[in-house]
Amino acid sequence: MKQIVVATDGSEHGRHAVELALDLAAPTGAELTIVFVRHAPPPLLGTPYYQHSLSTELRHAEEVAAFAEAQARDCGVEAEVEVLEGEPAHRIVELARAREADLIVVGSRGRGSVAGTLLGSVSRDVMQHADRPVLVAARRAPRRVAA
Repeated sequence: MKQIVVATDGSEHGRHAVELALDLAAPTGAELTIVFVRHAPPPLLGTPYYQHSLSTELRHAEEVAAFAEAQARDCGVEAEVEVLEGEPAHRIVELARAREADLIVVGSRGRGSVAGTLLGSVSRDVMQHADRPVLVAARRAPRRVAA
């Protein structure tokens, strides 16, 4: 494995995806491309509100990407960051093709099939459209066992 693309949005699930990608990249020497895909704010907001929303989203994306890049550096993994705009699943798959990635790692909110269908699921869409392996990093809550 030479190239891994990992998507993060700064959520717990996105951070888990980065951790998993680092666990895979470190021992193999794979390079990591960390991608944050943001939706464009609706231009209907009006110029001042649009600019404020855009600035806030970009600042958040840069903070998330910088944190993930620092994690990679701490693990001795070579990493690049991409902040993209558009539909997340499409842009993640497109980037993986462009980078000739061996693997795509995405997080999952674990909403289940019904909520995922109603609310949309980036991880599901990436799996459906990717032409390379996809690893969905799903963190499940620990089960409670009655004594």
